[in-house]
Amino acid sequence: MTILDDIVEYKKSLLEEGYYDRLLRTLPVTNVKYKKKLSERLKERSHLSVIAEIKSKSPSVKKLPDRDLTQQVKDYEAYGAQAISILTDEYYFGGSYERLNKLTKETTLPVLCKDFMIEPIQIDVAYRAGASIILLIVNILDDQQMHELYQYAKSLDLDVLVEVHSKQELARAYQLAPDIIGVNNRDLTRFVTNVEHTNEILENKKDGYYYISESGIHTQEDVEKIVGSGIDGILVGESLMKCDDLSQFLPSLQLKKEQ
Repeated sequence: MTILDDIVEYKKSLLEEGYYDRLLRTLPVTNVKYKKKLSERLKERSHLSVIAEIKSKSPSVKKLPDRDLTQQVKDYEAYGAQAISILTDEYYFGGSYERLNKLTKETTLPVLCKDFMIEPIQIDVAYRAGASIILLIVNILDDQQMHELYQYAKSLDLDVLVEVHSKQELARAYQLAPDIIGVNNRDLTRFVTNVEHTNEILENKKDGYYYISESGIHTQEDVEKIVGSGIDGILVGESLMKCDDLSQFLPSLQLKKEQ
């Protein structure tokens, strides 16, 4: 059993307990139709797009600095982020859908609901809370689940970040013909990261997709190691949450794209 397996079992228990049903009854409806989609932003950019993440902890980092999260989101937008990622898992990552609901109103950027989606009701909750993008992790879904969740999210006009961890998962992702594919640099068995995993996975990538490198990006040098793979953006969390001067650091990550 990996940590990812544990998290999926936890999500199943939440589904059985009616957690998501309660959220659908209690969360305020948030309309974000006015926001430009991430897929459109990626198309327009000649430089890497940063998806800047709000997180409090993770299985590999027990606690991150306490921040004024409203100000953090505003700073992300001010210093050039093209989207915000908000972790909504409470137990493993210290997030919540209430946090997503609150913070998505504080930015004009599209917001990714970063969670472990295995049932359509989770997408319903993300949509109600104001997400513009949802995450689908190929590793935890069979092909039928993946297709059904993807099509359901698209029917709600949501962007979908389809996340892969291997070349085999990338091949499965291509079956969806998604706009955006994320390459996670984290080893799922040991939960350690190697940023150059992106180069390996995208060695023979197909054209016509937007690619995002996720996890393990801490410096401009890390970005320099992978920009040649043809990525269109990066998802960065821990290093942004730890940074005391986003005005310098966040722009430094936005290198010119290479094809």
